[in-house]
Amino acid sequence: MNPSLRQSMNEYYDERAAEFDEIYTLGKPPGTVTDPELYKKEARSLAHLVRVHCRGSILDIPCGTGYWLQFYAANCSAITLVDQSENMLREGREKARKHGVEPITTFVEADALEVPLEDRSFDTVLVGFFLSHVTDSQIALFFNTLRNLLKPDGRMLILDSNWTRYRGSRPKEGTTLRTLNDGRKFEIYKRYFEGTDFDRMSETCGMDFTVRHDGKLYLGVTGTLRD
Repeated sequence: MNPSLRQSMNEYYDERAAEFDEIYTLGKPPGTVTDPELYKKEARSLAHLVRVHCRGSILDIPCGTGYWLQFYAANCSAITLVDQSENMLREGREKARKHGVEPITTFVEADALEVPLEDRSFDTVLVGFFLSHVTDSQIALFFNTLRNLLKPDGRMLILDSNWTRYRGSRPKEGTTLRTLNDGRKFEIYKRYFEGTDFDRMSETCGMDFTVRHDGKLYLGVTGTLRD
């Protein structure tokens, strides 16, 4: 990915922090919304997966605004929120305070692809809507890091965008323009996945993946370390 595109993406998500949760709470994603209720319904399905599969010492990477924290906080003994956006982490701090888990929460401002954390530290790693913004080579690098961070019996939960007819005529992979509520536009890289894509990634990433939610808009996939 060229540096200018990556910089545009970083700026976009930093500036979008205050309105980011609208995709889940209002069914208002970037671009044209044909059915807000569908987005909200799918978000509730993902929230259920988070409640079920996230527990113990958790790494939320990149955490964005920490939206999913409200669904896993009660299950966790330690929480680490990682994001390269200062504004996103500010939103995450507010959520940690709101849900009473700030004392057990560590905040790390860092690139998810270069995060400096201790190996074998986490029971759960939550990866929310990140893989759809990185290339295959970056995904391989990312999973190599996550394999080392997970405890031997740990689990990963991946939430991301599903490639279905509900996506309309947009391409499965490529650059696109995203618009903030104030009208500013940013170029980003976006890709969509199918469940079968994780079968392919299983070999290169050294993980066994299981699709837990195959929705109209979103995918929920668990991953465990291969023996």
